[in-house]
Amino acid sequence: MTNKTTIYAFILILIMGMLSSCKKVNNDNNNEEPITPDTPVITFQIPPIDEYMPERLLQLFDSLNVLHRGDTPPTIAGNFTTESLNCLIVDKVAGSPYIASPGAIIGPYYFEMREQGNDTLGIAFKKTIGSPEDPFFFLEKSDTDSTYYRIKDNTALFTDDPIAPPYFKSSKFTAEDFRHAYVIGNDNYFTLYFYEIRDISNNALPLNAILISGKMAKDTEGNPIIEDFWCGCETMKYYNDSESLNLIIQFGMLPTPGDIFIMQSPNTLLQGIYNYK
Repeated sequence: MTNKTTIYAFILILIMGMLSSCKKVNNDNNNEEPITPDTPVITFQIPPIDEYMPERLLQLFDSLNVLHRGDTPPTIAGNFTTESLNCLIVDKVAGSPYIASPGAIIGPYYFEMREQGNDTLGIAFKKTIGSPEDPFFFLEKSDTDSTYYRIKDNTALFTDDPIAPPYFKSSKFTAEDFRHAYVIGNDNYFTLYFYEIRDISNNALPLNAILISGKMAKDTEGNPIIEDFWCGCETMKYYNDSESLNLIIQFGMLPTPGDIFIMQSPNTLLQGIYNYK
């Protein structure tokens, strides 16, 4: 072997050794500090309740000690019924002519909670058809599920509304946020919060902010029940705005945007299925 060949062979060995060393160092570094991918993994975050829901409604729930916070809510999926609700608080905005006042609201009422994930679920609120003379006629629902899904087509009308909470005026807001009911809480206590469009007979399509709280328990046969059930509703706006609707509101037959109602079930919510007709 010539000297020149020996030198070339020596240089080749050095180069291969350096490459092997670099590769080992990179592997060690990868184990300690993984390379950040070009496309980050996005984890879905539920809208913060204090930004997402109207402040006055939250304050009223909080003052009653029924706003249950936490990130480990119980499983609440199921069908539940109560024969009546008691409206305990009617908190109207200044100048509201709405005629409603605290009192019993005869049902029965049905609540369906389903498809519960870690912090989201589907919900339906159903009530037997009431009378237009009932001061809480705005709670009337058809046999269909809650219709808050429809809001995704009208988000701009709410985003630009002065009564809208700050969340809807931020870059964090997307139309998808309207497509869920969100659940928080700890142990057996929970609070649901969501927006929906009520399906009332005059087709005014009121947008309501809803809070529902309670305590999950079981009856003597082991079936899930809900104790200490509360429901809060704040009317935010009407999507089907018209001159006739404004007259109805002025005569006190429907809530003025900003009016709040806090209701409690006098009885435990038991399992029950809505009887479709």
